[in-house]
Amino acid sequence: MKNLIFLLLFVSTYSQKLPMSMEFKQAYEKGTRSYDGKVTGKYWQNAASYDLKVKVDPSQKLLQGSGSVKYTNNSPDSLNTVVLQAYHNYYKFGAGKESLLAHPSNENNNEGMVLDEIVLQEAIIDLKDDEIFESSGTYCAVTLFDPLASGESVDIHFKWHYTIPGKGFERSGAIDSTSMFVAYWYPEIAVIDDIHGWDKIEYDASAEFYHDVSNFKVEIEVPDNYIVWSSSPLKNPIEVLPEKFLKRLQKAKNSSESVTIVGQGDLENGIVMKSNIWKYEIAGIPDFAFALSDDFIWEAANYQDDMGKYMLNIAYDPENPEFTSVLKAQQESLKIFHYQFPKHPFPYQHFTIFNGLEGGGMEFPGMANDEAYNGEEFSNWLGYEVSDYRANLGLTLHEMFHMYFPFMMGINEKRYAWMDEGWAEFAECFSPQGLNFKYDNEYITKHWVVPMMVPTYTRPDHSWINSYTIGAYSYYSLYHLLGAETFDRCIKAFIDRWKGKHPTPYDFFFTFNDVSGKNLNWFWEQWYFSFGYPDLKNRGLKNNELTIENVGGKPLAFELIYTFNDDSKKSEFISPECWKSNEIFTKELLNGREIKSIQLKSGSSSDAIFSNNTWKSTDK
Repeated sequence: MKNLIFLLLFVSTYSQKLPMSMEFKQAYEKGTRSYDGKVTGKYWQNAASYDLKVKVDPSQKLLQGSGSVKYTNNSPDSLNTVVLQAYHNYYKFGAGKESLLAHPSNENNNEGMVLDEIVLQEAIIDLKDDEIFESSGTYCAVTLFDPLASGESVDIHFKWHYTIPGKGFERSGAIDSTSMFVAYWYPEIAVIDDIHGWDKIEYDASAEFYHDVSNFKVEIEVPDNYIVWSSSPLKNPIEVLPEKFLKRLQKAKNSSESVTIVGQGDLENGIVMKSNIWKYEIAGIPDFAFALSDDFIWEAANYQDDMGKYMLNIAYDPENPEFTSVLKAQQESLKIFHYQFPKHPFPYQHFTIFNGLEGGGMEFPGMANDEAYNGEEFSNWLGYEVSDYRANLGLTLHEMFHMYFPFMMGINEKRYAWMDEGWAEFAECFSPQGLNFKYDNEYITKHWVVPMMVPTYTRPDHSWINSYTIGAYSYYSLYHLLGAETFDRCIKAFIDRWKGKHPTPYDFFFTFNDVSGKNLNWFWEQWYFSFGYPDLKNRGLKNNELTIENVGGKPLAFELIYTFNDDSKKSEFISPECWKSNEIFTKELLNGREIKSIQLKSGSSSDAIFSNNTWKSTDK
């Protein structure tokens, strides 16, 4: 018993030593968060249930919506206002834009999300009364007539419309005249949490999103020659789908091989649905997206293992036949998630990848909007043969992994994008090709690469470096610091504790401290709170002693690959523990074999200067 008390005191003491700003300290003092990383009895989170109807006129790119949301205040305090997100205000003239993909033509005819009516507590809100309704960029704040007490709910009714953006859209918009991916399409209740209060960070496309877990009932009206795909399975397939499509869909649910639901021949002959109202209902999901087209091919298949059965879909332009390989890539991704990382059931049993985006991909709950990659183009770029499947696997795995982080885990991407993009990038280490690029990344050595704990949205021009590259290799190093078994226990505990909630970086740090039984604060400090960059230098072998210098200061895990004179090879991993209190790592080599070269490898693009990683005997 004494040992248990000592351990609890020890964990609590060393957890508090990390730098922490006042808003976080206040949450720990109030007990809504705990220094052992566990969810406390005082933790709270508000909830919303949406009932939405939307009509899309593809010819006009016009979306018209109406509906309601039941919002429940689970916080300990009364609320005087409710904050709404209207992300499509990003397209209004003069709105802040921090993306390279922004296109000025979208501003010429786009008013953003136009709120036509809000009914609150049975009264119509005067949207011109700035004492009741405040609109600022991509969010709005509505003052309640009567404060919403703790434990109480309020119903809010909306009518709204907006023009779906076209070429140069950000994440959601029209791909061509009749094919569109539609996201962030309804007035969403913003998150209010115990750390920062209401989320009023304006969307400028540099950082992503923050959602509460919600329930959705959705009806989507489109012309009757259109297909709709969404974040959830179709609730009324018998009402909508002609018999031949219905039979194919049923076949796909029981087939691990691709089944074409709507093919090229069907599209050429013309498709007509039995109904033009597509209905959906899903609970416990942070957001809802959909896509529509009258000229996209639809294929589907299932994937099943001991963690569950999943329905997988792809929808793609017939001009991109390589996209058919994405279905196999989805199946392979699920296998990796279930048996390698994070070894947790995939959060959504229905998943669709829509071929709509130019320039990579974008994740949504139960969906992704992805570019089609061509194996031949990759082969020409890389200098060796790459299949369409291999070309599409990395992007598919990355976007699918986001169903865990941020969606299942409720991550605030606006502030901590490395808690979702970094994990997704790290997950690619477990794919067949892994992360194995060989080029210098001197840009990560610059002074403007700030510590990862600096909020993502405050660094619109450079936050992606922390979010992807540096974030991924902090996790890569953590994995090799703890070892696979301990790392798996820690990530499992983090997921089990915080899924469906809103963990912050401290909840992640403290959970790993708690479950591993190790004081990892030195690691957290160097990776997440300190300046510096990931770069190791191989100073070579002298008098049988190998010297590696940590030039950048980040505690990177690394591999040493020895090539002997007979061209045989041997490799070993070195734990980042070696950088806990030293900048120089030395190792005596007394194996009696002549060494031709020693290569230092820290994954791939994490090491800023790749060209100083190899020592050769001819360098003596």
